[in-house]
Amino acid sequence: MLRSKKKIHFIGLGGIGMSGIARILNLDGHEISGSDAKESRLINEMRKEGIKCFIGHRGENVGNSDIVVYSSAIDNENSELRAARAKHSQIMHRADMLSKLLSGKNSIAVTGSHGKTTTSALIALIFKEAGMKPAATIGGEVLNFGSNILYGRGDYFITEADESDGSFLRFNPDRAVLLNIDREHLDYFNDIDNAVKIYRRFADNVKARGAVYYNSDDEYLKKALGNCRKKMMTFGIKGEPDVKGFEIRQLGLTVSFRCSVKGVELPDFITFPKPGCHNVTNALAAIAVARDTGIDFKIIKHSIENYKGTKRRFEIKSTTNGIMVVEDYAHHPTEIEAVLRSCEPLKRNLIVIFQPHRYTRTKELFQDFLKCFDAANYLILTDIYAANEKAIDGVTTERLCSEMKRAGSKNVEYIKKGAITERVKDIAMKGDIILVLGAGDVNEVAAELETMFNGARTACLPPACKAATSAIAECESLPAEQAGNSEKVDR
Repeated sequence: MLRSKKKIHFIGLGGIGMSGIARILNLDGHEISGSDAKESRLINEMRKEGIKCFIGHRGENVGNSDIVVYSSAIDNENSELRAARAKHSQIMHRADMLSKLLSGKNSIAVTGSHGKTTTSALIALIFKEAGMKPAATIGGEVLNFGSNILYGRGDYFITEADESDGSFLRFNPDRAVLLNIDREHLDYFNDIDNAVKIYRRFADNVKARGAVYYNSDDEYLKKALGNCRKKMMTFGIKGEPDVKGFEIRQLGLTVSFRCSVKGVELPDFITFPKPGCHNVTNALAAIAVARDTGIDFKIIKHSIENYKGTKRRFEIKSTTNGIMVVEDYAHHPTEIEAVLRSCEPLKRNLIVIFQPHRYTRTKELFQDFLKCFDAANYLILTDIYAANEKAIDGVTTERLCSEMKRAGSKNVEYIKKGAITERVKDIAMKGDIILVLGAGDVNEVAAELETMFNGARTACLPPACKAATSAIAECESLPAEQAGNSEKVDR
C-alpha cells in the first residue's frame, strides 16, 4: 500500500482493471479522480463511492494530482498524459500501481490465457469465507461481492496478472497461479515459443519462499516450468497432479467432481454452479491454493458451491418464454469451443451471436475461428470490436462469414449489431439457448434480448416465439435423462 495519502488520477478509469485499483485506493483513503471516453454503469457506481469521474480526455482533468495512472491502452500522446508530464506529476503504469498495492501483503497473482477471472474470484471467495479478510481486484464483477473488488485488511491480496502486454512481469508475488498458455495476444508475444519464455520469467519472479501452482494438463506450461526452482504444486485432470479432479459429471448447468490432494481423496462431490470441464480446472486451481494455505475442505466446498458467478461469464440473462439468453466473455477460439461444448449435454438448439474482438486476434486466429463454432445450430456474426486498434485490410467479419459458408456452414450470417435483436425475434423458438459471445460491446445485444424476452407478452411476440408461453425449466433441476448425458471422466 502507499505510505501516505495521495491525489491519484486514472486515465481510462472505466476499464475493469483500472477501476478495481482506483476503488481499492479510494477505500484506502486516497483522493481519486479519473476519466473515460464514455459513461457506463461502472462509472456511475464509482461516482456514488466518491470518485470524481470525467467523461472525455482533457488536460485539465489531471488537476494537481500527485500520481497519474495509465494503462497500455492509452496512447503516449494522450492529452492527460501530456498534462501530467508538464506538471511533473509521477506517472505510473497500471501494473506498477497494482504492484505497490501488493507490496507488504501476502500476494496471490493469477495468470493464463483463459480462466483468470473465475479462478481469482474463487480464491478470493474461499479466503473471505475462511475469515481471512482478503483484498482482491478481479477482472469482472463478481456477483458474490457485487463488485470487481474485495476490500479487506487481512494479510492476503488476490489479483489477476495481465499477460496481454507483458505487464505481469512487473509483479513479484508470493504465490502465482498459472492456468494455461494459448495462442493469444500474439501482437505482444509474437509466437507461442516466446510466450512460453515470458511465462517462465513471470514464474521466476515469484519470491524465493513463495509457491507456483500450475495446470499440469497444459503442455506449454509444463515446458515453461521445467526445472523451475520455486516450490511447485500441480493441479489437473490427467495423470497424477498434486490436486486431481476425477469423476466429473455435468448435469444441466452445473458440473460436479471429486478431487484428491497429494493422493488423499477428499470426501464428497463438489458441485460447481456453472457448466464445463474448464470450470473444474479453475476450481482445482483455487483448491490447490486454499489447501496449501491450510483452509479446511468444508469451507472450500461450501465456497465453490455458493459461487454465484461473474458478469459476462456464462451469465444467464433471461429464462423467459421458454428461451434462455446467456452472455459469455469468450472471444478466443479455445474459449468459444469450451462454452459451446458445455451447452451440448442440454441437447437444446443453440443460437450463437458472436462479436470478434480486435483485428489482430481475428487475423492471427482466422482459421481457428472458422472451426470453433461447429456446435452452434445457428450463428450470427457482427462487426469486429476494434478496442484501441486500427482496422487491418482484409480482416473483416464479412470475410469470416463468407469463408464459413464456403467451408459448408449453411446457418451462418453477418448482421450489423443494431439489427441482431430483430433478427433473433424471427428465428428464436421455445427451448432455444441464445448464447451471446464476445469481449466488446456485444453485451448491449444481450441486454436488449433480456429486455425483449422479459418484457414481451405472448400477444406481442413474433410468430416464431408465440409457442413459447411457459418458462423454461430450470436446467439445474432437470433429471439426468432430460438434461442430457452426463459428462464423466473417471480416473
